[in-house]
Amino acid sequence: MKRAAVLAPGYGGTAEQPILRKLGTALDAFGIESRALTFRTRRSRPSKDYLSEIEDVRAARDALRTAGFERIALVGRSFGGRISAFLAELEPPDALVILGHPIAPPKRPRPRDESALAGTTCPTLVVQGEEDELGPFAVLERIAANNPRIDLVRIAGAGHDFGAREPEAVAAAARWLDSVLR
Repeated sequence: MKRAAVLAPGYGGTAEQPILRKLGTALDAFGIESRALTFRTRRSRPSKDYLSEIEDVRAARDALRTAGFERIALVGRSFGGRISAFLAELEPPDALVILGHPIAPPKRPRPRDESALAGTTCPTLVVQGEEDELGPFAVLERIAANNPRIDLVRIAGAGHDFGAREPEAVAAAARWLDSVLR
C-alpha cells in the first residue's frame, strides 16, 4: 500500500522548514512518502477564513491521490497544523498530525481551532511541548478527553518550538503515522 503525508509549515515557513525536512526523513525510513508545501500567502497576512491556505493543503493532498497514494495524512507544524485541522474538519484524511498546536495563545482564544480539533473524525495526533505558551496542554487534554480519536504526546520540558526535544517530537509523529496509515 502506498502511503504519504502532506507536510504544512508553521507561520511564515516554507517547505524547507527544518522540522518538516527532519520529519520527511523520518517518514521515509518507514516507507511513507512526504510532500512539503509552502503556503502562497507566506509573505503576507493569512487569507480571509484561511481559504487560500486550506486550498494549498487540499491541492497537495489531491496531487498525492492522483499519484496513486492510497493512505494520506495531513501533517502540520503550528500554523500548518491549524490549517490541516480546518481541512480535516471538511474532508477527513486518513490521519492528522499537529506538531505544536497554537490552539489557545494568551488572551487570544481560538474557538474555531478548538471546534475543529474537538470534532475530528479521523485518527489524530497532537505532539505538544508541555511548556507551549501558545497551546496549553490542559486545553488539549480537555478536548481529547471527549474524543477517542485524538492521541496526545507531551514533550517534557519543551516549548512551542520543541527546542532540543525536536527529535523526540519528530520520532513520535513518524512512529504514530506508521502505525495508523497501515
